[in-house]
Amino acid sequence: MTPLTLLFAALGVFAGGAVKGLAALGLPLVAIPLVTLAVGLKHAVALLVVPMIASNFVQSFQGGNFRASLAEFRVLAPTVFLFTLVGTQLLVRLPQRTLELAMGLALIALPLVLHFRPDFVVRRAQRRWADPAVGAFAGLLGGIAAYYGPPLMIYLLGMRLPKDRFVAAISLLYWIAALGIFIGVYASGIGDRSLFGYSVLMLVPTGAGMWLGRRVQLHLNEEAFGRLILGVYLATGVTFLVSAAG
Repeated sequence: MTPLTLLFAALGVFAGGAVKGLAALGLPLVAIPLVTLAVGLKHAVALLVVPMIASNFVQSFQGGNFRASLAEFRVLAPTVFLFTLVGTQLLVRLPQRTLELAMGLALIALPLVLHFRPDFVVRRAQRRWADPAVGAFAGLLGGIAAYYGPPLMIYLLGMRLPKDRFVAAISLLYWIAALGIFIGVYASGIGDRSLFGYSVLMLVPTGAGMWLGRRVQLHLNEEAFGRLILGVYLATGVTFLVSAAG
């Protein structure tokens, strides 16, 4: 990887870290399409995996809710992990244009569901079938392009969890999914020792971006925050569709 390529990748990761600091999510959402421009989708996923694990692992202990989250999502969490491993095999075998088309459509459709159905609620009785279904879908998207976030976020928002429990739970599911990606991409040969070293190095721009994002968050009201997140999802989805069309 040339110094210029590494710099461009670091700037993409910094932007993703800033959105994560702002919204407690969004690192791969923003960073993956930007880093893909420099190194391609498959290597971009491998490059982002260490920051995704580390940043979410820390947040999963927020408010002392780690054990409660493990118990609450004892079906959803392992399902996400297993199907992420399956998804990484699709990442290895499918053409990049096919992957980008699938991701673009998913990223545009999922947030629009939440935007036009703000009263969406997941009831406990529905979770017997919804936990494994959502876990499988999120895991496949995660393995393909590290985009396990949108379906998991929408699903947990529908549970109406308190803020501290939501952050701890979503972060737990995110780092478990990222662990599946790590195993999948490095076991399949997409990643190697040098790429792993670069992935560890990406912790620096991730941390810097998160610090900046937390500073900006203080100046945003809830309505502006919601519009920003919706805009990020839609813009990322359109980016993938344009890339697939090209």
